[in-house]
Amino acid sequence: MARKKATVEQLRTLNKVREFKRRRNMHKAAGAGPGNKGENVCAICDDGGNLTCCEGCCQRSFHLDNEHNCIKTLGLTIQEAKNIIEKEDFICKNCQYKQHQCFICGSLGSSDDTDTSSQQVFQCEHDDCARFYHPKCVAQMLYPDSQELFELHVAAGESFTCPMHECIVCKEVDNKKDKSMQFAVCRRCPTVYHRKCLPRDIIFKPKKGRRGPMRRAWKNMLPDRILIFCMKHEIVRELQTPARNHIVFPESNVLKTFQALYAQREAPDHSSSKQTHSSPPPAARDQNQCYCSSPLCSFAPSSVFMRPHPGSSGWLDD
Repeated sequence: MARKKATVEQLRTLNKVREFKRRRNMHKAAGAGPGNKGENVCAICDDGGNLTCCEGCCQRSFHLDNEHNCIKTLGLTIQEAKNIIEKEDFICKNCQYKQHQCFICGSLGSSDDTDTSSQQVFQCEHDDCARFYHPKCVAQMLYPDSQELFELHVAAGESFTCPMHECIVCKEVDNKKDKSMQFAVCRRCPTVYHRKCLPRDIIFKPKKGRRGPMRRAWKNMLPDRILIFCMKHEIVRELQTPARNHIVFPESNVLKTFQALYAQREAPDHSSSKQTHSSPPPAARDQNQCYCSSPLCSFAPSSVFMRPHPGSSGWLDD
């Protein structure tokens, strides 16, 4: 079930996306450095610099160097990070365990499409998107008045286009040939504007003074797009970004606790206890998508995650 009939311009855009992915894969096969693969900014601190791209389906990039504290959030030691950089073979724990966050509510869910009975989050069909969503979350956002049918469509594994591919104001797609129609995409939620539709509060230069409005938009950091933090997210002045507690990995201390409780409930005879540490954390099968009151559906407390300091080689310092 398509949201609307594809226009000629949308088909052209999709073809361009596929061509971009093809060129990126050609660079990867030719041995391009990690800075040329995946995103141009770190998924944790939103800074640039020397990045390593996850080889999984998330298409995210991360800092694995000593200039940033991102490796602590990733759960890696300095030596482990060095080994990954040398081998240039890195898979984040979300992709390793097939548990990804919904880009709307932020909750972890199983993304294992080989087990449709327990899959909870589904990936947008666009090749360069890589974002995951609960069926209920994306249906409520796209079709608030008739969400049930679209929710069933997504839950059945049918392809869908997420909200990141049309302007939230005029509902049109991007046009890279027209600068005013260039997309400005939020790093924290599925909010997208055309450059011409950007609210006045989303500025490219900070205002003078300690309490002046903070910068919320950066040009030339994403391919053919503007990177923004929309007004839903408070900017922390010391970081020049919103709080960096938005990434949740399956092996956080909180999820380990729930893993133990789940294993104890499902296997009271402890027959599988030997595999507890080597197996990926189980999916939260009892949660009612992302809207239940169970702790499994919520973010881990911010104390679990380190907040990296801005790097000296990234675009945040420019």
